[in-house]
Amino acid sequence: MSSNAPPPPNPVLSAYEQFVRDTPLVTRYSMTTLFVSWCLSWFFNPDFSLGNIPYFTIYKLELYRIILSPLLCQNAFNLIFAYLSFVESGKRLEFSMGSTAFAWLMVTLGCMTNCLFLILCMGMYHISNDEGWLMASSSGIWIVLFGIISIECSKAPAGSKRRLFFFEVPTTYYPLALFGFFTLLGSFSVAYLVSIGVGYAYGHGKLNFLKVSQSRFNRWEETILANLTHRQGWVVGHAAVGDAAWSNEAQGSGNGMGGMFQRLRQQMGDEESGLGRAPGSVAAPTDPAAPVSTETHFPKSGGQTLGGTSRRVAADSRLAALEAAERRSNAHAKSPNSENP
Repeated sequence: MSSNAPPPPNPVLSAYEQFVRDTPLVTRYSMTTLFVSWCLSWFFNPDFSLGNIPYFTIYKLELYRIILSPLLCQNAFNLIFAYLSFVESGKRLEFSMGSTAFAWLMVTLGCMTNCLFLILCMGMYHISNDEGWLMASSSGIWIVLFGIISIECSKAPAGSKRRLFFFEVPTTYYPLALFGFFTLLGSFSVAYLVSIGVGYAYGHGKLNFLKVSQSRFNRWEETILANLTHRQGWVVGHAAVGDAAWSNEAQGSGNGMGGMFQRLRQQMGDEESGLGRAPGSVAAPTDPAAPVSTETHFPKSGGQTLGGTSRRVAADSRLAALEAAERRSNAHAKSPNSENP
């Protein structure tokens, strides 16, 4: 017997629609690009087309590789780790900072890492005359993530430690321990070391010239980024929620990746705003049509307000006022001026 019930929804499509609804634009576009790059790697090597390879970037003047190489992914291992490490914390960081500030942080760390990587490879090529340095590659989201982690760890208090699986390592050296773990898994990359160095330099204030004020971010959103601000998931500067994006993490220990990114956002907010406020955590403007009142409103029920008068006293006061009014009325009626001629 046929049923008129609608077919069950496609679970893959439902998961993607939820991902689109819950993830801000920069994080969503970055992760989607990584997934597409991984799918394309089944048919050809995208690293030769977009990876930051000194031979192509310098000798062929393919400078776009400096910007696009962090968005490449060539194996499932890096894709899984990028999803676990980047999506949740990345979207909270974007909600707290705003999409423009978050995108600028990613572009800054990626471009600085790639530029220093090119300088290092060209220097080693001229020193060793080994052409292998010309074909070395810097690509993948981890050249950005290592920089972000290093920024946070460079501000860690002396003596603090962080857990890496079953081991505890000093927080300052946590990025290097994570790099060692990647190396054991066969993902050694000189670019990761460069990214760690960039993160440390950024955290210690050596790259302050790369930081941009929130007012400039706002101007960009009103001009060159105006079209993006109307797309689903874009977090404009005045709508960023600041520390509220980490309310769930505040209930935990704060030692995980989420707590790490929260402290990073707080540090960048303190340095760039100068007021202890994160870039983008500007309060949303109030509705000009809404009435403004400075009066304190208390519940109108029978309860007693803090420091107020009880219901019994208020009732006695009203009764005394009525009796006084009645006495004045009687006195006025008995006065001779009130009699008729």
